[in-house]
Amino acid sequence: MKRKILVPMFASVMALSMNTVANADQIENNENDKNSDRTLDLGEYQEVTYKTAVIKDGVAVKIRKSGDVQTVAYTGDEFKVIGTQDEWIKVALEDGDGWLAARYVDIKESIGYTTVEKVNFRTEANTDSEIIKELELGSTVKVLEVNESWLKVKKGEDEGYIRSLYVSDEAPVIEEEESVVVNETQVSNTQNNSNQSSSSSNNSSSSSNGQTQNSNSSSSSSNSSNSSNGQTQKPVQNNDNSYNPPASSTSSVQAVLNLAYSKIGCPYVWGAEGPNSFDCSGFTSYVFRNAVGVSLPRTSSAQSGYGKTVSKSNLQAGDLVFFNTSGKGVSHVGIYVGGGKMVHAPSSGKTVSVTSINSSYYSSRFVTAKRVL
Repeated sequence: MKRKILVPMFASVMALSMNTVANADQIENNENDKNSDRTLDLGEYQEVTYKTAVIKDGVAVKIRKSGDVQTVAYTGDEFKVIGTQDEWIKVALEDGDGWLAARYVDIKESIGYTTVEKVNFRTEANTDSEIIKELELGSTVKVLEVNESWLKVKKGEDEGYIRSLYVSDEAPVIEEEESVVVNETQVSNTQNNSNQSSSSSNNSSSSSNGQTQNSNSSSSSSNSSNSSNGQTQKPVQNNDNSYNPPASSTSSVQAVLNLAYSKIGCPYVWGAEGPNSFDCSGFTSYVFRNAVGVSLPRTSSAQSGYGKTVSKSNLQAGDLVFFNTSGKGVSHVGIYVGGGKMVHAPSSGKTVSVTSINSSYYSSRFVTAKRVL
């Protein structure tokens, strides 16, 4: 009797330990073991939409498929729920799906995306009800309830209904990413070229005034050389205001902004944490750790649970801003710098840069913001 009691008690204690790795047992029946006494009746499988599984505090969970470990999830990691079966939850992974035990996660409402240009957000679940507002393509809403033809959703402070036909749990592709940064660079280059042309014209005019010709020609040549050198430097050394950190009223925030801006132009590399290359959460972790000694969690999803939540309308420089760019919950993070902009490490093939959070791409994918300082 003692052995039968002590073994499960020990397992329970270990499952709740802060250092425990919780193993989700194999849940798919083995075809060669149909007659085994170990075959489990797990009940009926049910598809699930618009739900997110968040790993609870103090555990690390192995997510399995057919007995094989697909990945290990840690406290605060979020996954899109795609189905349930008894006490097991099926979640979406980057390269497929997997299962984990329901007792290790909290389930919360997920985000939906509008899939057409204009969608009516109504007060009631019928087409005769009042329209609260029209939502644009790619707008995000928190899905509260799923009915047959309508979704009860929350947008900002408003709750209402949208036809389920026009909402998806997958973000639509909107080809407007990074448009602000590109335009700023183009404008800067255009202005530099214009200034050089103006300088050349002035120098030419000045040289026609007699005795100062040789002196002005030499000065013009020197200025031209300096301009050329300036164009080959990294963006962080450009005199354009886009690359100068804004002033802050607190020394800690100023330190964060100064270090973040000093990394503009560094390449994005997945998994990199600096000092000369970064992914998005590696960049924010590096900046806060080295500027003000604050240790952030490593992933963007985990960072979104750190600090005090602030609304988009109350953002201050130094706040962390989070986005859902993958359709599977928080997957991107940047540092808000004021003026509706953030500095961040965008994606593969790009560099640390300043971007508007109000562009069509990022505005529709905004999830939350956190104040760390």
